Amino acid sequence: MKARVTMKIVFTGERSLVAPLTWGQRHVMRQHSALNVTRVLDTPPVLLPLAVDAITALVGRHEALRTRLIGPDRPEDLPADLADGVAELVRQQVASTGALTLDVLHCAPEETATVLAGARTRLATRAFNHVEEWPLRVAVVVAADIVVHMVLVCSPLAVDDNGMDLVVKDLGLLLRGALPVRSATRPADEAQRQRETGAPLTERAIRHWRTQLRRVTLVDAPPGEPAAVTLRSTALGNAAHVVAQRHGVRPSTVYLAAFAKVVGTLTDENLVPLRTVVSNRFHPDCRDVVASVAQDGLVVLDLAVPSFGDLVTQTWRAVVRAHRFARYDPDKLAKAVPGRPFACVDVRPLGQREPPPATPHPVGGAHLTVGRAEVTLHSDTTLVPVEDCLRALENLLFSAAYQVKPERVAPPA
Repeated sequence: MKARVTMKIVFTGERSLVAPLTWGQRHVMRQHSALNVTRVLDTPPVLLPLAVDAITALVGRHEALRTRLIGPDRPEDLPADLADGVAELVRQQVASTGALTLDVLHCAPEETATVLAGARTRLATRAFNHVEEWPLRVAVVVAADIVVHMVLVCSPLAVDDNGMDLVVKDLGLLLRGALPVRSATRPADEAQRQRETGAPLTERAIRHWRTQLRRVTLVDAPPGEPAAVTLRSTALGNAAHVVAQRHGVRPSTVYLAAFAKVVGTLTDENLVPLRTVVSNRFHPDCRDVVASVAQDGLVVLDLAVPSFGDLVTQTWRAVVRAHRFARYDPDKLAKAVPGRPFACVDVRPLGQREPPPATPHPVGGAHLTVGRAEVTLHSDTTLVPVEDCLRALENLLFSAAYQVKPERVAPPA
Protein backbone atom coordinates (compact mmCIF):
# COMPACT_ATOMS: atom_id res chain seq x y z
CA MET A 1 0.00 0.00 0.00
CA LYS A 2 1.35 3.39 -1.02
CA ALA A 3 -0.11 6.79 -0.20
CA ARG A 4 1.29 10.28 -0.70
CA VAL A 5 0.07 13.15 1.46
CA THR A 6 1.29 16.74 1.36
CA MET A 7 1.13 18.92 4.43
CA LYS A 8 2.18 22.46 5.29
CA ILE A 9 4.47 23.08 8.22
CA VAL A 10 4.68 26.63 9.59
CA PHE A 11 8.14 27.81 10.65
CA THR A 12 9.29 30.91 12.50
CA GLY A 13 12.71 32.48 12.79
CA GLU A 14 14.37 35.33 14.61
CA ARG A 15 14.30 38.01 11.93
CA SER A 16 13.33 39.06 8.43
CA LEU A 17 15.52 41.27 6.27
CA VAL A 18 16.70 42.01 2.73
CA ALA A 19 20.39 41.74 1.92
CA PRO A 20 22.74 41.56 -1.09
CA LEU A 21 23.78 38.21 -2.49
CA THR A 22 26.90 36.58 -1.06
CA TRP A 23 29.88 35.82 -3.26
CA GLY A 24 29.01 32.14 -3.06
CA GLN A 25 25.46 32.77 -4.30
CA ARG A 26 26.70 34.96 -7.13
CA HIS A 27 29.22 32.26 -8.04
CA VAL A 28 26.37 29.74 -8.36
CA MET A 29 24.32 32.16 -10.46
CA ARG A 30 27.21 32.69 -12.86
CA GLN A 31 27.63 28.95 -13.35
CA HIS A 32 24.08 28.27 -14.57
CA SER A 33 24.97 24.60 -14.05
CA ALA A 34 25.04 23.82 -10.34
CA LEU A 35 22.99 20.79 -9.35
CA ASN A 36 20.57 20.63 -6.46
CA VAL A 37 22.18 19.31 -3.28
CA THR A 38 20.56 16.06 -2.14
CA ARG A 39 20.84 13.90 0.94
CA VAL A 40 18.97 10.77 2.07
CA LEU A 41 18.72 10.11 5.80
CA ASP A 42 18.09 6.82 7.55
CA THR A 43 16.32 8.33 10.53
CA PRO A 44 16.10 7.01 14.08
CA PRO A 45 12.67 5.43 14.61
CA VAL A 46 10.37 8.37 15.37
CA LEU A 47 6.72 9.18 14.94
CA LEU A 48 5.66 11.63 12.25
CA PRO A 49 4.82 14.54 14.65
CA LEU A 50 8.36 14.47 16.05
CA ALA A 51 9.83 14.48 12.56
CA VAL A 52 7.65 17.47 11.63
CA ASP A 53 8.76 19.32 14.77
CA ALA A 54 12.42 18.65 13.93
CA ILE A 55 12.06 19.95 10.35
CA THR A 56 10.20 23.02 11.59
CA ALA A 57 12.95 23.79 14.11
CA LEU A 58 15.63 23.20 11.47
CA VAL A 59 14.19 25.78 9.07
CA GLY A 60 13.66 28.27 11.88
CA ARG A 61 17.29 27.97 12.99
CA HIS A 62 18.95 28.41 9.58
CA GLU A 63 18.22 31.55 7.61
CA ALA A 64 19.55 30.02 4.37
CA LEU A 65 16.61 27.57 4.40
CA ARG A 66 14.00 30.34 4.59
CA THR A 67 15.51 32.74 2.06
CA ARG A 68 14.11 33.60 -1.35
CA LEU A 69 15.29 35.99 -4.04
CA ILE A 70 13.66 39.24 -5.01
CA GLY A 71 14.27 40.86 -8.38
CA PRO A 72 13.34 39.87 -11.93
CA ASP A 73 11.22 36.76 -12.51
CA ARG A 74 13.48 33.70 -12.22
CA PRO A 75 16.69 35.69 -11.51
CA GLU A 76 18.71 32.47 -11.69
CA ASP A 77 18.13 32.59 -15.47
CA LEU A 78 19.79 36.00 -15.84
CA PRO A 79 22.76 35.88 -18.24
CA ALA A 80 26.10 35.54 -16.47
CA ASP A 81 27.65 38.40 -18.45
CA LEU A 82 25.60 40.96 -16.54
CA ALA A 83 28.64 41.03 -14.22
CA ASP A 84 28.14 43.69 -11.52
CA GLY A 85 24.57 44.12 -12.70
CA VAL A 86 23.56 40.79 -11.19
CA ALA A 87 24.46 42.05 -7.73
CA GLU A 88 22.34 45.15 -8.26
CA LEU A 89 19.31 43.46 -9.81
CA VAL A 90 18.88 40.63 -7.29
CA ARG A 91 18.62 40.55 -3.48
CA GLN A 92 18.02 37.79 -0.96
CA GLN A 93 15.07 38.08 1.40
CA VAL A 94 15.12 36.25 4.72
CA ALA A 95 11.62 35.50 6.04
CA SER A 96 10.77 35.39 9.74
CA THR A 97 7.84 33.06 9.09
CA GLY A 98 6.37 30.95 6.33
CA ALA A 99 4.95 27.56 5.37
CA LEU A 100 6.98 24.73 3.85
CA THR A 101 5.38 21.88 1.91
CA LEU A 102 6.24 18.43 3.24
CA ASP A 103 5.73 15.21 1.28
CA VAL A 104 4.64 12.34 3.54
CA LEU A 105 4.90 8.95 1.84
CA HIS A 106 3.19 6.01 3.56
CA CYS A 107 4.15 2.52 2.42
CA ALA A 108 4.69 -1.05 3.54
CA PRO A 109 8.14 -1.87 4.97
CA GLU A 110 9.08 -3.89 1.87
CA GLU A 111 8.26 -0.91 -0.37
CA THR A 112 10.49 1.68 1.31
CA ALA A 113 13.43 1.36 -1.11
CA THR A 114 11.23 1.93 -4.16
CA VAL A 115 9.31 4.80 -2.56
CA LEU A 116 12.54 6.42 -1.38
CA ALA A 117 14.12 6.27 -4.85
CA GLY A 118 11.03 7.79 -6.43
CA ALA A 119 10.90 10.62 -3.90
CA ARG A 120 14.55 11.43 -4.41
CA THR A 121 14.22 11.62 -8.16
CA ARG A 122 11.00 13.66 -8.01
CA LEU A 123 12.42 16.26 -5.62
CA ALA A 124 15.99 16.49 -6.90
CA THR A 125 15.59 16.75 -10.66
CA ARG A 126 13.36 19.85 -10.72
CA ALA A 127 15.01 23.26 -10.79
CA PHE A 128 14.06 25.65 -7.99
CA ASN A 129 12.08 28.81 -8.60
CA HIS A 130 14.03 31.01 -6.22
CA VAL A 131 11.47 33.82 -6.21
CA GLU A 132 8.41 31.75 -5.32
CA GLU A 133 9.81 28.60 -3.70
CA TRP A 134 11.66 27.99 -0.46
CA PRO A 135 15.15 26.56 -1.12
CA LEU A 136 14.41 23.30 0.74
CA ARG A 137 12.28 20.30 -0.28
CA VAL A 138 11.61 17.47 2.15
CA ALA A 139 10.00 14.06 1.81
CA VAL A 140 9.37 11.70 4.72
CA VAL A 141 8.94 7.94 4.22
CA VAL A 142 6.69 6.31 6.81
CA ALA A 143 6.37 2.54 7.24
CA ALA A 144 4.20 0.93 9.93
CA ASP A 145 3.52 4.41 11.38
CA ILE A 146 7.26 5.02 11.92
CA VAL A 147 9.42 7.49 9.98
CA VAL A 148 12.25 5.46 8.45
CA HIS A 149 13.78 7.78 5.83
CA MET A 150 13.92 11.44 4.85
CA VAL A 151 14.93 13.04 1.57
CA LEU A 152 16.34 16.57 1.76
CA VAL A 153 16.95 18.60 -1.40
CA CYS A 154 18.39 22.11 -1.23
CA SER A 155 19.02 24.72 -3.86
CA PRO A 156 22.74 25.29 -4.52
CA LEU A 157 22.04 28.98 -3.90
CA ALA A 158 21.19 28.10 -0.30
CA VAL A 159 23.90 25.58 0.62
CA ASP A 160 26.92 23.88 -0.87
CA ASP A 161 27.83 20.27 -0.12
CA ASN A 162 29.50 21.07 3.19
CA GLY A 163 26.62 23.30 4.20
CA MET A 164 24.20 20.48 3.46
CA ASP A 165 26.23 18.16 5.68
CA LEU A 166 25.69 20.64 8.52
CA VAL A 167 21.95 20.67 7.80
CA VAL A 168 21.86 16.87 8.00
CA LYS A 169 23.88 16.86 11.22
CA ASP A 170 21.56 19.39 12.86
CA LEU A 171 18.44 17.52 11.74
CA GLY A 172 19.83 14.32 13.23
CA LEU A 173 20.38 16.07 16.56
CA LEU A 174 16.89 17.58 16.52
CA LEU A 175 15.36 14.17 15.82
CA ARG A 176 17.10 12.90 18.96
CA GLY A 177 15.87 15.81 21.05
CA ALA A 178 19.19 17.66 21.18
CA LEU A 179 19.69 21.34 20.38
CA PRO A 180 22.42 22.08 17.80
CA VAL A 181 24.86 24.93 18.33
CA ARG A 182 24.00 27.94 16.19
CA SER A 183 26.49 29.12 13.59
CA ALA A 184 28.11 32.44 14.43
CA THR A 185 27.86 33.50 10.76
CA ARG A 186 24.66 34.07 8.83
CA PRO A 187 24.59 34.47 5.02
CA ALA A 188 22.88 37.86 4.96
CA ASP A 189 25.41 39.30 7.42
CA GLU A 190 28.28 37.77 5.46
CA ALA A 191 26.98 39.37 2.25
CA GLN A 192 27.05 42.78 3.89
CA ARG A 193 30.58 42.23 5.24
CA GLN A 194 31.80 41.15 1.82
CA ARG A 195 30.38 44.28 0.26
CA GLU A 196 31.92 46.56 2.90
CA THR A 197 35.32 44.96 3.55
CA GLY A 198 35.89 42.32 0.85
CA ALA A 199 37.72 44.43 -1.75
CA PRO A 200 41.27 43.40 -0.66
CA LEU A 201 40.42 39.69 -0.98
CA THR A 202 39.07 40.23 -4.48
CA GLU A 203 42.12 42.27 -5.52
CA ARG A 204 44.46 39.51 -4.29
CA ALA A 205 42.51 36.89 -6.21
CA ILE A 206 42.55 38.96 -9.40
CA ARG A 207 46.34 39.37 -9.20
CA HIS A 208 46.77 35.62 -8.65
CA TRP A 209 44.51 34.59 -11.53
CA ARG A 210 46.11 37.10 -13.91
CA THR A 211 49.63 35.98 -12.99
CA GLN A 212 48.85 32.29 -13.41
CA LEU A 213 46.91 32.64 -16.65
CA ARG A 214 49.72 34.60 -18.31
CA ARG A 215 51.67 31.32 -18.29
CA VAL A 216 49.22 29.32 -20.36
CA THR A 217 47.41 29.16 -23.67
CA LEU A 218 43.68 29.54 -23.08
CA VAL A 219 41.23 27.66 -25.28
CA ASP A 220 37.83 29.16 -25.94
CA ALA A 221 34.98 26.76 -25.27
CA PRO A 222 32.58 26.65 -28.23
CA PRO A 223 28.90 27.46 -27.63
CA GLY A 224 26.25 24.77 -27.35
CA GLU A 225 25.53 21.81 -25.15
CA PRO A 226 28.45 19.48 -24.38
CA ALA A 227 28.48 15.75 -24.82
CA ALA A 228 28.41 13.71 -21.61
CA VAL A 229 29.72 10.27 -20.74
CA THR A 230 29.56 8.56 -17.34
CA LEU A 231 32.01 5.84 -16.33
CA ARG A 232 30.77 3.77 -13.40
CA SER A 233 33.68 2.02 -11.74
CA THR A 234 34.32 1.25 -8.09
CA ALA A 235 37.80 0.12 -9.11
CA LEU A 236 38.63 3.60 -10.42
CA GLY A 237 37.87 5.14 -7.04
CA ASN A 238 39.91 2.44 -5.33
CA ALA A 239 42.86 3.22 -7.59
CA ALA A 240 42.63 6.92 -6.80
CA HIS A 241 42.61 6.11 -3.06
CA VAL A 242 45.71 3.91 -3.44
CA VAL A 243 47.63 6.71 -5.14
CA ALA A 244 46.37 9.26 -2.61
CA GLN A 245 47.50 7.16 0.37
CA ARG A 246 50.89 6.58 -1.20
CA HIS A 247 51.54 10.32 -1.55
CA GLY A 248 49.71 11.51 1.58
CA VAL A 249 47.10 13.57 -0.29
CA ARG A 250 43.36 13.45 -0.85
CA PRO A 251 41.81 11.51 -3.74
CA SER A 252 40.53 14.80 -5.15
CA THR A 253 44.17 15.87 -5.67
CA VAL A 254 44.85 12.64 -7.56
CA TYR A 255 41.85 13.14 -9.84
CA LEU A 256 42.95 16.72 -10.51
CA ALA A 257 46.46 15.60 -11.47
CA ALA A 258 45.17 12.76 -13.62
CA PHE A 259 42.67 14.93 -15.47
CA ALA A 260 45.34 17.55 -16.14
CA LYS A 261 47.67 14.86 -17.50
CA VAL A 262 45.01 13.44 -19.81
CA VAL A 263 43.73 16.82 -21.02
CA GLY A 264 47.28 18.06 -21.59
CA THR A 265 48.15 14.97 -23.60
CA LEU A 266 45.00 15.11 -25.71
CA THR A 267 45.41 18.85 -26.40
CA ASP A 268 49.22 18.66 -26.77
CA GLU A 269 49.83 21.23 -24.01
CA ASN A 270 52.40 20.97 -21.21
CA LEU A 271 50.95 23.76 -19.05
CA VAL A 272 47.36 22.95 -18.12
CA PRO A 273 45.08 25.38 -16.24
CA LEU A 274 42.20 23.87 -14.29
CA ARG A 275 39.38 25.25 -12.21
CA THR A 276 38.68 23.30 -9.06
CA VAL A 277 35.98 23.76 -6.44
CA VAL A 278 37.35 25.16 -3.16
CA SER A 279 35.11 24.65 -0.13
CA ASN A 280 36.49 27.70 1.76
CA ARG A 281 35.52 25.88 4.97
CA PHE A 282 39.04 26.15 6.39
CA HIS A 283 38.37 29.85 7.10
CA PRO A 284 37.07 30.19 10.68
CA ASP A 285 34.10 32.35 9.69
CA CYS A 286 32.98 29.78 7.08
CA ARG A 287 33.59 26.54 8.96
CA ASP A 288 30.10 26.00 10.35
CA VAL A 289 27.92 28.33 8.29
CA VAL A 290 24.87 26.84 6.57
CA ALA A 291 25.27 28.61 3.25
CA SER A 292 26.89 28.33 -0.16
CA VAL A 293 30.48 29.51 0.27
CA ALA A 294 32.39 27.30 -2.21
CA GLN A 295 34.03 29.06 -5.15
CA ASP A 296 36.40 28.19 -7.98
CA GLY A 297 40.12 28.05 -7.39
CA LEU A 298 42.73 28.18 -10.15
CA VAL A 299 45.43 25.53 -10.54
CA VAL A 300 48.08 25.60 -13.29
CA LEU A 301 50.07 22.38 -13.64
CA ASP A 302 53.32 21.73 -15.54
CA LEU A 303 53.22 18.25 -17.01
CA ALA A 304 56.96 18.22 -17.76
CA VAL A 305 57.82 16.16 -14.67
CA PRO A 306 59.52 12.76 -14.41
CA SER A 307 56.56 10.77 -13.08
CA PHE A 308 52.87 10.91 -12.24
CA GLY A 309 53.82 10.82 -8.58
CA ASP A 310 55.75 14.06 -9.06
CA LEU A 311 52.70 15.56 -10.76
CA VAL A 312 50.52 14.58 -7.79
CA THR A 313 52.95 16.32 -5.41
CA GLN A 314 53.00 19.42 -7.62
CA THR A 315 49.19 19.36 -7.73
CA TRP A 316 48.92 19.27 -3.95
CA ARG A 317 51.14 22.36 -3.68
CA ALA A 318 49.15 24.14 -6.38
CA VAL A 319 45.85 23.33 -4.67
CA VAL A 320 47.09 24.67 -1.33
CA ARG A 321 48.13 27.87 -3.10
CA ALA A 322 44.79 28.09 -4.93
CA HIS A 323 42.91 27.89 -1.63
CA ARG A 324 44.46 31.20 -0.58
CA PHE A 325 42.81 32.99 -3.52
CA ALA A 326 39.35 31.40 -3.73
CA ARG A 327 37.34 34.06 -1.87
CA TYR A 328 36.44 36.91 -4.19
CA ASP A 329 33.66 38.84 -5.85
CA PRO A 330 32.96 36.58 -8.85
CA ASP A 331 31.51 39.37 -10.96
CA LYS A 332 34.57 41.58 -10.53
CA LEU A 333 36.93 38.66 -11.14
CA ALA A 334 35.13 37.75 -14.37
CA LYS A 335 35.37 41.37 -15.55
CA ALA A 336 39.07 41.69 -14.65
CA VAL A 337 40.10 38.22 -15.86
CA PRO A 338 38.08 37.52 -19.02
CA GLY A 339 40.00 34.39 -20.01
CA ARG A 340 39.03 31.28 -18.04
CA PRO A 341 40.39 27.71 -18.06
CA PHE A 342 38.03 25.50 -20.05
CA ALA A 343 38.60 22.46 -17.82
CA CYS A 344 37.14 22.00 -14.34
CA VAL A 345 37.21 19.18 -11.77
CA ASP A 346 34.47 18.83 -9.12
CA VAL A 347 34.91 16.00 -6.63
CA ARG A 348 31.64 15.31 -4.79
CA PRO A 349 31.70 14.27 -1.11
CA LEU A 350 32.27 10.56 -0.64
CA GLY A 351 29.05 8.61 -0.72
CA GLN A 352 26.95 11.33 -2.34
CA ARG A 353 25.59 10.74 -5.81
CA GLU A 354 23.17 13.19 -7.34
CA PRO A 355 20.28 12.03 -9.50
CA PRO A 356 20.76 13.10 -13.13
CA PRO A 357 19.65 16.67 -13.82
CA ALA A 358 16.47 17.25 -15.76
CA THR A 359 18.40 19.03 -18.55
CA PRO A 360 21.95 18.59 -19.94
CA HIS A 361 24.66 19.99 -17.72
CA PRO A 362 25.50 23.36 -19.36
CA VAL A 363 29.21 23.86 -18.82
CA GLY A 364 31.65 25.84 -20.90
CA GLY A 365 34.43 23.40 -21.72
CA ALA A 366 35.37 20.11 -20.08
CA HIS A 367 33.89 19.42 -16.64
CA LEU A 368 34.80 16.27 -14.72
CA THR A 369 32.49 15.38 -11.83
CA VAL A 370 33.70 12.63 -9.49
CA GLY A 371 31.27 10.71 -7.30
CA ARG A 372 31.51 7.68 -5.07
CA ALA A 373 31.64 5.03 -7.77
CA GLU A 374 31.50 6.98 -11.00
CA VAL A 375 33.02 9.82 -12.93
CA THR A 376 31.12 11.93 -15.46
CA LEU A 377 32.75 14.07 -18.11
CA HIS A 378 30.86 16.83 -19.91
CA SER A 379 32.82 18.30 -22.80
CA ASP A 380 32.52 19.64 -26.30
CA THR A 381 33.98 16.87 -28.45
CA THR A 382 36.03 19.34 -30.51
CA LEU A 383 37.96 20.15 -27.34
CA VAL A 384 38.26 16.81 -25.59
CA PRO A 385 36.87 13.52 -26.94
CA VAL A 386 34.94 12.37 -23.89
CA GLU A 387 35.17 8.60 -24.28
CA ASP A 388 38.89 8.71 -25.11
CA CYS A 389 39.47 11.02 -22.15
CA LEU A 390 37.71 8.76 -19.65
CA ARG A 391 39.48 5.65 -20.96
CA ALA A 392 42.80 7.47 -20.65
CA LEU A 393 41.93 8.62 -17.13
CA GLU A 394 41.09 5.07 -16.10
CA ASN A 395 44.27 3.72 -17.68
CA LEU A 396 46.44 6.33 -15.98
CA LEU A 397 45.00 5.82 -12.49
CA PHE A 398 45.18 2.02 -12.70
CA SER A 399 48.77 2.25 -13.93
CA ALA A 400 49.77 4.68 -11.20
CA ALA A 401 48.07 2.67 -8.46
CA TYR A 402 49.31 -0.77 -9.37
CA GLN A 403 52.63 0.15 -10.98
CA VAL A 404 51.95 -1.30 -14.40
CA LYS A 405 53.17 0.26 -17.62
CA PRO A 406 50.48 2.60 -18.96
CA GLU A 407 49.19 2.48 -22.48
CA ARG A 408 50.26 5.44 -24.58
CA VAL A 409 47.69 8.21 -24.91
CA ALA A 410 48.18 10.35 -27.99
CA PRO A 411 46.54 13.61 -28.99
CA PRO A 412 43.83 13.26 -31.63
CA ALA A 413 45.00 13.55 -35.20
